[in-house]
Amino acid sequence: MLISFLKLDDRPTSLLIPNICWSRYKITSMARLMAESSISVAYSLQANRTEYFLQHIIVLVDLECPNSDEFLLKASEENYLKSPYRWLLLAPDNSSRKNEVLDNMEILVDSDVVVASKTNEEFIFTEVYKISKDSEIIYTTRAIWRSINYKNNSTYLNDVNFAISESSRKNVGQKTVVDDKYGVIEDYRRSTSLSIRRKDLKGHILTVSNVVIDNNQTKEHMNDRLFLDQDLVTKVSYAIVKICFQSLNATEKLLFTSTWGYKDKNGSYNGIMEHLIKKRADLGTMAFFNQERLVIIDYIAMVGSTGVRFVFREPPLAYISNIFTLPFTRDVWLAIFICVLGCALFLYITSKWEATMTTHQYQLDGSWADVLILIIGAVLQQGCTLEPRYAPGRTVTLLLFVALTILYAAYSANIVVLLRAPSSSVRSLSDLLNSPLKVGASDVVYNKHYMKQLKDPIRKGIYDTKFAPKGKNPNYYDMKDGVEKIRQGLFAFHMELNPGYRLIQKTYQENEKCDLVEIDYINEVDPWLPGQKRSPFKDLFKINFLKIRETGIQANSHHRLTVPRPRCSGSVATFSSVGITDMYPALLATLYGMMMAPAVLLLEIAYYKLMKIRQRRQRRQHKSIKSKKKHPDFESVATSAGMSVQEDQLLCTTRLRRYK
Repeated sequence: MLISFLKLDDRPTSLLIPNICWSRYKITSMARLMAESSISVAYSLQANRTEYFLQHIIVLVDLECPNSDEFLLKASEENYLKSPYRWLLLAPDNSSRKNEVLDNMEILVDSDVVVASKTNEEFIFTEVYKISKDSEIIYTTRAIWRSINYKNNSTYLNDVNFAISESSRKNVGQKTVVDDKYGVIEDYRRSTSLSIRRKDLKGHILTVSNVVIDNNQTKEHMNDRLFLDQDLVTKVSYAIVKICFQSLNATEKLLFTSTWGYKDKNGSYNGIMEHLIKKRADLGTMAFFNQERLVIIDYIAMVGSTGVRFVFREPPLAYISNIFTLPFTRDVWLAIFICVLGCALFLYITSKWEATMTTHQYQLDGSWADVLILIIGAVLQQGCTLEPRYAPGRTVTLLLFVALTILYAAYSANIVVLLRAPSSSVRSLSDLLNSPLKVGASDVVYNKHYMKQLKDPIRKGIYDTKFAPKGKNPNYYDMKDGVEKIRQGLFAFHMELNPGYRLIQKTYQENEKCDLVEIDYINEVDPWLPGQKRSPFKDLFKINFLKIRETGIQANSHHRLTVPRPRCSGSVATFSSVGITDMYPALLATLYGMMMAPAVLLLEIAYYKLMKIRQRRQRRQHKSIKSKKKHPDFESVATSAGMSVQEDQLLCTTRLRRYK
């Protein structure tokens, strides 16, 4: 019987006998027979063995052995009756003792416990489980095994109606008959999956914990599509959970809390996590993955998609770059500079030549200053009073003005486009950190938790310099104010996408939807439904949520409750005025020029006064020399010094010339 039962599912199986009271000869004989069928037998498990292999082990317990009741109760207290452990109980003839033992055991929906009861030459395998700890035991016949002598019975041959061989399997009505050399076993299971056979919970109450943070009206609108911009994640989660409960024939119960639950200083949790840890709830609202939560809960399934990201409008190009340098590439600017420099050099040469030929008041005088003024006038399309008078210089000037006029037309056309062009330079967190955009976040609990937890340099820099500068409060806003700041521009708002996009669809004009950009900050995958750690309903939930997803029900519900990213209807032509920021480089150049003009004026005045002082000094020296010449003792002084009057006069004249 044991060999037939262990080989029924055609999967690797080992037998564990930790509390068996049989004789040594009986155990040895059983182990020998098991070895012939490639089934190993052991008294205990290997140390540190992973739970992946536990599904291939069946624990055998003989209820007639002494202390079997205590052994089973201890196993129940330590959760060894839960999945993936499998148990086979050999029941005594006294059914009352068997029922008393089972009543005290916690054999829930995920428990794979089979009771084998012997009657004459057959064993009846009965599955036993409870929907809840205090509910009644549910008995389901799994299979019936009959000894090898039953194979020669004419009734069996007529019922099964196939030739007896070494091993055969055939479906007969509502059962599967397996015939081998050890006996005949009739399998009455509809499916080999335990969860499929136990998907009817018979009205058992299942509780779901829901987060309400936007408005208390959410509690009254869980089953309709009103106010979808409030607590959308909760409504999306509940819509799928409700379908799952209905398919399991369970009764729903709702709990409400204001947070998902985060660890405090004392190591305890609140919100949904507290409900799941204390087993007040079976499921909760979708939550992000968290390393700390993986220890205390299980993530069941992804029943919807949402995201929390920075959303902003692409800033105008003028806010990021100097648009007056963008129309031409660096090579074009270099070519223009070389061309202008060459023309200036040639004009200087021709002006020098013209100055030797003739002079005119409007003619270049051969200096670099006049050439520079002419070149600046040509570049700025202004012209100059002084110009060449002969053919070589005029030819160069004409070509210079024609070339610069063509460049000026191309430059102006590009500037008009660039004045309102959006910038695509902000596409990552580092770009956001170095951009002029201000940042803020929606005033919800997960933002307050995750914004502080991320410690990498870029995210910490965004938090410390833009979101919560030292000495200032963090930039938290409600959804309406944050979306309005996005519309005004130069503001990145960290928000949940679905309610944020729904509000954008209602309030934005068509052209304001064309330049929305998303940047992921917390770098999380889509949230999953949390459930109790090792819940007996875990497999039931997972299978049903997968069915809901594969059949398209989840996609339909998500489509009805959420909105996609807003898209503008093509390129909308709208009038947009040019602001001061767009003209900032030009205004800055004008300001610098206005500041330089007084400085140059002061320098010119100082230079003029310096020259006046110098001239006065020269006049005084000249007068003093003349007075010395007219002095009566001048000749005697010169003669006494050994110089003639003529030599002394020549020396003074030479010194005066050098001074001048």
